[in-house]
Amino acid sequence: MKYRTIVPALLGAGVAAALVGAPAASAATAPSGGKVSAAATHHKSASCKSPKGSKINISWGDGNVSTTVYYNNHCSQKRAIWLDFRRSNGTYFSKCFVAPAKKKSHKKIGNSMPYKVSILSKGSC
Repeated sequence: MKYRTIVPALLGAGVAAALVGAPAASAATAPSGGKVSAAATHHKSASCKSPKGSKINISWGDGNVSTTVYYNNHCSQKRAIWLDFRRSNGTYFSKCFVAPAKKKSHKKIGNSMPYKVSILSKGSC
C-alpha cells in the first residue's frame, strides 16, 4: 500500500527535476560568454546649406533581409540618400531615395547590409 503513494511522489519529483534541469541544459548550449550579438547600428550626418549649423542625421542597421534607414532632415532643402549594395554573386547595385526638407521618417529598402551609404548634397537621385 505504501508503494502506491511513494511511486507517484517520486514520478512528480522526477518531472519537477527534469523541468528545472531543462533551462540549465539550454543555457549550457548558448554561445560562449552568454552574449547575444545584436545587429550593428550605423550613424551619419551632413551639414545643411541652410539654416546654418543644422544637419541631416541618418541611421541604419545591418539587417538580414532588408535595410531601414531612419532620417531626420533639419535642412531647408531636400537631400538624397544613396546606398551601395553587393550581391552574393559579386555584382554591385545602388538604391537611392529623397529625404524631404524638415521631415523625420524612415525608408525600408528590400536589400540588406549596404557596404556604403552617402548623403548627397543635392536633393535628387
